[in-house]
Amino acid sequence: MAEDSRYDKDAADHAVCFIENFCCHTKGRWDGKPFELIDWQEQIIRDIFGILKPNGYRQFNTAYIEIPKKRNKSELAAAVALYLLCADFEPGAEVYDCAADKDQAAYRIRCGTG
Repeated sequence: MAEDSRYDKDAADHAVCFIENFCCHTKGRWDGKPFELIDWQEQIIRDIFGILKPNGYRQFNTAYIEIPKKRNKSELAAAVALYLLCADFEPGAEVYDCAADKDQAAYRIRCGTG
């Protein structure tokens, strides 16, 4: 956190509550179940959405998060995208999803996560 930034618990809670109350898993044994953030996921969400600069804007407007295979990356990314699109109070919000190559893009389209 930058020296002049501050942690806004309400802003962080808003993002966490949206994800946990309005997002569901979309595949596997958890399909249809509410998205309950585990500790490391919640910390990422709280850091991104709860750390604000003195002007009230988020300190982080870009995040690079590297997570191993089969750790719910796509589901977490989709939940963040939905939050930014629906609950971030940004008029005309636009959210983009990028793939590293054509195979990944094709997979994401087939699975509905891209």
